[in-house]
Amino acid sequence: MSKKMITKITSSIVLLCTMFTYTVPVLAFTKDETVYSKINSNGETYSTIVNDHIKNVGQEQLINDISDLLNIKNVNGDEEFSQNGNELVWSANGSDIYYQGESQKELPIECNLKYELEGEEITAENLAGKSGKVKITIEYVNKDEHIVNVNGKNEKLYTPFVVICGTILDNEIHKNIEITNGKLIDNGNKTVVIGMSLPGMQESLNISKDKIDIPNTVEITMDVTDFELNNIVTYVTPKVLEESDLEIFDKIYEIYGKVNTLQSSSKQLVDGASTLKDGANTYNEKSQEFNNAMKQISNGVKSANQSYSQIDDGISSLSQGSSDLKSGAEKLNSGINELNSQLTNLPESVGALYEGSLQILDGLNTDKSTGKIGLVDGVNSIISSLKTTTAGLEEALEKSINGSDSTITILKANNLTLNATLKILEQNEEENSSEIEEITKQIETNNKLIETYEAQKEEAEGKLAIIKQKSKLSESSLESVQKGITTIQDAIKEIVGGLGKLNTASKKLPSALSQLSNGSKSLAEGTKTLSVGASTLSIGSKDMKQGLNKLDTGGTKLGTASNQLTDGANTLAEGVTTLAEGITKFDKEGIETICNYINGDLKDVTARIEKLQELSEEYNNFTMLNDSNLGNVKFIMIMDSIKKSEENKQEVIVEEDKKKNN
Repeated sequence: MSKKMITKITSSIVLLCTMFTYTVPVLAFTKDETVYSKINSNGETYSTIVNDHIKNVGQEQLINDISDLLNIKNVNGDEEFSQNGNELVWSANGSDIYYQGESQKELPIECNLKYELEGEEITAENLAGKSGKVKITIEYVNKDEHIVNVNGKNEKLYTPFVVICGTILDNEIHKNIEITNGKLIDNGNKTVVIGMSLPGMQESLNISKDKIDIPNTVEITMDVTDFELNNIVTYVTPKVLEESDLEIFDKIYEIYGKVNTLQSSSKQLVDGASTLKDGANTYNEKSQEFNNAMKQISNGVKSANQSYSQIDDGISSLSQGSSDLKSGAEKLNSGINELNSQLTNLPESVGALYEGSLQILDGLNTDKSTGKIGLVDGVNSIISSLKTTTAGLEEALEKSINGSDSTITILKANNLTLNATLKILEQNEEENSSEIEEITKQIETNNKLIETYEAQKEEAEGKLAIIKQKSKLSESSLESVQKGITTIQDAIKEIVGGLGKLNTASKKLPSALSQLSNGSKSLAEGTKTLSVGASTLSIGSKDMKQGLNKLDTGGTKLGTASNQLTDGANTLAEGVTTLAEGITKFDKEGIETICNYINGDLKDVTARIEKLQELSEEYNNFTMLNDSNLGNVKFIMIMDSIKKSEENKQEVIVEEDKKKNN
């Protein structure tokens, strides 16, 4: 209700208070009607007199008027009129006209009164002179109904009347006075009781009493002694709303235009939350897969670390054996040189040399019948194992790097979605504060996880580079060893061949010795190369072992971090699910309810109020009004007072005497 409306009603109350001392019609329009009705204590009308004031704005000589009043008479001047049925012609001579008449028409507002004494209904006549708890219920019924089209439907609306009633109570007789839908003004001696009612307004607006209870009754309760009641005066006007009061609905129409945008944005928020929920669940599933892969990588690294210990022991043995082989080759070369100088001892030397060369060749070759593995196959096996282990480690690290990349990508994508959701929620920051805080924390957690995975990725890349470098060095060393052993094997074969020939054909001794010398020389060079390669391989193997130990430790830490990531992903999925459910509930129970109310009840009430304004403007007279005149009408209903009869008074005196005697 606007301030102007409240001001209007307040003014009417002031007018009502004034009427308790004297009655003066309020004159404001071209034809102003004041309808005075006398009603009995039960609310029945028994006399209606109408005062009309025609304001002669144009100072006309003659005024054409219409009226259905009876016994019309001029009450403020000597202007005469002629009458033909309902048509009146006043000889105004430029003056205003004030006339009065009687009406037998039904009033648009009906008044029903109910009296109760100590909770029991009683008639007004029987209540007079009684004492006790009294309740008076005044019900106003709107009789002026219309069928009006509202939003395409025919609806029953009532002319919007404001009804104000009041009386004055003597404080000596009436105590503990209360009123519903009204106001009490107590000056110590008397209390002015004023109530207000809007009969028919509840039905016209089609609003449930559970939402807004618009009064059509006034209840007065009090403790009385020798009950009497002054006149109850009721003032009725159809002017509830002024045109300026409806300006608020222009702003309501602007709200209607924004409701669809609000509803659409809310749906987008629900869809975004659902998408975020699906992404979080996918991220949670992938985190589980990544965690399982990390466990496999960690187990693989542990297995490789343990297996490489055996490889490292073999490489150490190879290094020691190559050193011994180098020493033997050097002695062999020295012996051959000595052989060349001491041909006299040739048969024994050749025999011993031949046996030694066979032993060397036997050590290089594999004997499948006994299962003994020769040095050549042993080196080849080491090279194969090293390549397999290195390839496995490189693959494991590459999986870790790729897994980190994938996880970082998912986390960044989630942050994009979370930031988009955050912007939508920040449009209503006060209502969504808890969701905003939760999403902000999740973004910070994701950023920390991104930093963790980037660090792990960088560490894995560094280790991968080291392993590749060490692997390349080890392979190079082993290839040198392999090349040296091959050279030795070829040289031994030449030596064995030469010694065989030397042993069987002494005549060919010079040629055989030449071959033997060449083979011995190659053998010495090969064992030297082998010794250097084996030594380098041994050093690289030690570095490799240390690297695997570090990788094993890092894999354990990475596994722990992966477990934490999985737990975090699970928490994120649960949190996002809760967020999605909360946003869906917010949309259905909050936004949809508001939008449905604005587009439904509020829009309907707005349309009904506009129609009520039209009915208010149309109700401008009670009797009749010429189309060329403007009009205004108000009703004053005066209920008879309730007084004690002489018989009642005697009964009261007797009761008082009895009390004194007792």
